[in-house]
Amino acid sequence: MPGTAQSARGAARRLQRALHDEQLLLATIAQLETTDEITAERAARLRALLGQGTATTSYILRNLAVHLGIGAGRLAVPVPIIPVASVLRGSWVALARATETTRRRPDYARIHSLETFLIACVPGAGYLAYIVALRRHDPDLALLYANHLAMLLSHRTLEETLQNKPRPLRRLVRRVVGTSRDD
Repeated sequence: MPGTAQSARGAARRLQRALHDEQLLLATIAQLETTDEITAERAARLRALLGQGTATTSYILRNLAVHLGIGAGRLAVPVPIIPVASVLRGSWVALARATETTRRRPDYARIHSLETFLIACVPGAGYLAYIVALRRHDPDLALLYANHLAMLLSHRTLEETLQNKPRPLRRLVRRVVGTSRDD
């Protein structure tokens, strides 16, 4: 099992690096523009946003990266019945909120909201939990990173990834990301 845990940690690190890779983010923007999921104007705004990260955005993305790491780490845990990753993501949100509250950093504590916690506990959608906080901070960045995450994990845009998912999951993910599309 040590090899499996090491390979899971390696996969988590690669995903976390890819999450911040500017070239991959630009490729995601280009794909969204090519598939007409965003306008040329919105694509230009997203390109301009890259490299202008704030401390809050960086903090949210670090937490999103932790959720990716939990997902990759789940591969090393041979317990298929229990939704281990969902439990771990929910625990992360609750502990992070308690930590930030104790540190008297209410702005960061609010990032770990009840909505973020509840979404983190949903199998299949929990990886997007911190997109809720990112959407509150900047809706365009939330759309970009949700699609970027889908591109990293499935090599398809978020909408393409959602096509074969159950309708309740599609609705939840679209609500989290802040997109509205009829089923």
